[in-house]
Amino acid sequence: MTLSHVSARLGTLAAAAVLSTTLLLGVSTQAQAQSNKGPYYKVELAQPAASKQELLRSVFVKCEGTACRAPMASTAPKNMCISIAREFGEVAAFSAGDRIFTADELAACNGNKKEVIAKN
Repeated sequence: MTLSHVSARLGTLAAAAVLSTTLLLGVSTQAQAQSNKGPYYKVELAQPAASKQELLRSVFVKCEGTACRAPMASTAPKNMCISIAREFGEVAAFSAGDRIFTADELAACNGNKKEVIAKN
């Protein structure tokens, strides 16, 4: 094999690596863009909220009546639930993406909030 053949093969491998990386990054960017279209957090409050919109954990939480919605934040769902309970009142239902909180998780959101944050 000559040096030109080796160079050609290395060039082909490099091009394939660049193409693969580009395709992978493009797919993840599209998936991320689609996930940002709608609300990530969906909340049902026990009582209607007095406030319509609050900035919590770097995202705006918007409430109408007992329903609240917010985009994804860079915090754990349990912390967002606790923040919403502190600001708007008792949380009756909470979901983060496809994850729906259990009765025990909701009780933790509405209960001793400092202890829950420290444990988790």
